[in-house]
Amino acid sequence: MSVVVTGASGAFGTMVTQLLLEKLPAEELILVTRKPDSLAHLAARGAQVRYGDFDKRESLDAAFAGGKRLLLISTLDVGERRRRQHGTAVAAAVGAGVQHIAYTSSVGIHPRSPAFVVADHLYTEELLRRSGIAYTVLRDSQYAEVLATMIAPMAVASGKWVSSAGEGCMAFVSKKDCVAAAAGVLTTSGHEGATYEITGPQLLSFRDAAAIAAEVSGRPIEYVVVSHEEKQAQFDAAGIPRTYQEGVINELSGPWASEEMMSYERALGEGYFAVCSHHVQLITGRPARSLREVFLANRHALTPKS
Repeated sequence: MSVVVTGASGAFGTMVTQLLLEKLPAEELILVTRKPDSLAHLAARGAQVRYGDFDKRESLDAAFAGGKRLLLISTLDVGERRRRQHGTAVAAAVGAGVQHIAYTSSVGIHPRSPAFVVADHLYTEELLRRSGIAYTVLRDSQYAEVLATMIAPMAVASGKWVSSAGEGCMAFVSKKDCVAAAAGVLTTSGHEGATYEITGPQLLSFRDAAAIAAEVSGRPIEYVVVSHEEKQAQFDAAGIPRTYQEGVINELSGPWASEEMMSYERALGEGYFAVCSHHVQLITGRPARSLREVFLANRHALTPKS
């Protein structure tokens, strides 16, 4: 059983590869990346490291050859380019004879959602349904680690957690649980045709998250609700680009652009992401980590620097 991992040198790809190496012989892994040299250490262990670029169909034809199961990790560029990339990847998988695709989608899929990311995932999920290949959709919620290591530390430092999402709720999920679910689907049977909501165990608002951050850090944090226009102005003042720029990692926002984040906050505030399931446990056999557990595991990021 050869398992293909796309984006294998990225953060998610690296984590899932580590788990797969605990479950499968290295020789059964096909690791696809635009930076093969970065995975030389895995090639030395016997993994097949191949060059593949979602903007170059011919590279994917060669990269996917011989693969039976494939993890399609969604790319970062929101909009037309991402849809084109995903379409290219699915077509290449069909051409290569891949038998099963697992896809990292998003929780809260709804045709009326204002979140930019949702349209891309709707498009890709439909591609999979029409591909003729067995597929599994993994609808990941927002990573709890993003709150613990990026948003909460700023709130600890300023004493304020500012959001335009109001009391909108989401079941924030540990990235480790998303990775474990993906690895589980790739290495066990019975997941064909399933759509999993990969979420944490509890619906929480950013107000709730601020309260947990205050408890863990020992610092008071006020939850401040602002308008979408005020939040956008804050992003602009912080120098966060409005649209995605490949390769640009902002200290405050990571790879995400402000207009995408604003659309996410709108969807959160309107209730589109209020989805909570036990699918992590269904796949992995253990409960999903809570937001509190993730904050405690990242306590160092929330500890005020003296």
